[in-house]
Amino acid sequence: MRKKSWSFLSPGDVVDIIAPASYSPQEKFQDGINWLKHIGLNPRVPNDIIKPDLFFAAPLDIQFKHLKDALYSDSKAIWCLRGGYGSMRLIPHLIKLKPPKRPKLFVGFSDITSLHLFLSQSWGWPVIHGRTISQLSIALKQTKDRAFLKDLIFGRKESKTFKNLVPLNKSATQALSLSGVITGGNLRMIQSSLGTPWEIRPKGKILFIEDVSERGYSLDRMFEQLIQARLFDNRIKAIIFGDFTDGKEKNGNDLTSDALLRFASRVPYPVLKGLPAGHGEFNYPVPFNVNCQLFLGKKAAITFHYGGKN
Repeated sequence: MRKKSWSFLSPGDVVDIIAPASYSPQEKFQDGINWLKHIGLNPRVPNDIIKPDLFFAAPLDIQFKHLKDALYSDSKAIWCLRGGYGSMRLIPHLIKLKPPKRPKLFVGFSDITSLHLFLSQSWGWPVIHGRTISQLSIALKQTKDRAFLKDLIFGRKESKTFKNLVPLNKSATQALSLSGVITGGNLRMIQSSLGTPWEIRPKGKILFIEDVSERGYSLDRMFEQLIQARLFDNRIKAIIFGDFTDGKEKNGNDLTSDALLRFASRVPYPVLKGLPAGHGEFNYPVPFNVNCQLFLGKKAAITFHYGGKN
C-alpha cells in the first residue's frame, strides 16, 4: 500500500471533534476545546455531540454521522473526545465508506484503538495514539508531553527519540537495532479485535501495548488468549509496553509488572517497557502505521517518525 501522510496544521485550521465512545461531562471536555483554541486552532463541535445513551456519548446513528461528516469535511484533523467504550460499534458502518482522498490527522487512544486499527490497516492512514480532548487543558499546557504534541501537530517536530527503555527478556538485551512499522494500543481493545474485520495484524511490526485498571491476573489472562490465538508468535519484531496503571489488588499489592515479566519470559522476540504513553502522568504521542527505529541492549531506545508533511 502506498505510503500516506497527514498534513501539518496551521493556526486557524478546523479540527473536527467527535465522541465515538463514552460520555464526558461538558466541563471536562470544554477544557480541551479551550486548549485547542488557545494554541490557535478552530475546534468544530457538533451541537448534539453529547446525548447520553446508556454506556455511550450518544446513540450509534448520531456518533456515526459525526464520524462520517468529519472524515469528508474541510477540516485537517479529527480529535476524539475521550475513550471509555463504544468505538468498535462504528466499524461495521465505517467499512461501507469509501476512504477520503487524503488522510487527516486522527488523534485519540484507549478505546479509540479500534478506530486506529481500522484506519491504519484498511485505509493505510498513519494515526496518532495521543491525548483525547478530555485530557487537555490550558492549565496543563506546559507539561512536556502536551508541549511536544503541540509542536508535532504544527510540524515543528517530525520525530522523537525515547531513551531508557527497560529490556524485559534476553532477546531485548542484545545490542542491535531494527526498524519497522508500529501498531497496537490498548491491550483490552487488541483482545477485542480478535475475529473481527479490524483484527490487529502485527506480522513484521513492532507492537506497542498499554492499559489501565487491569489487575495482574487479568493481564495474564489476556496475554494467554492472545498467545493461544497465535497473535504473539515469531511474526512480531518486538513489543514495547507503555503505562499499566491503576491495577492494584484488593490488598494494595500491584502484580502488573509481574504479569508483564511472565509474558516476556514466554516469547522469543524482544520485549521492553518504559515508554511514557498511555493512562499515566505523561501520554506522549505514539504513531501507528509509520516506520520507527528500535535500538536494543543496555541503552535501549526508540525513535518515532510521525507521518506528517507540509
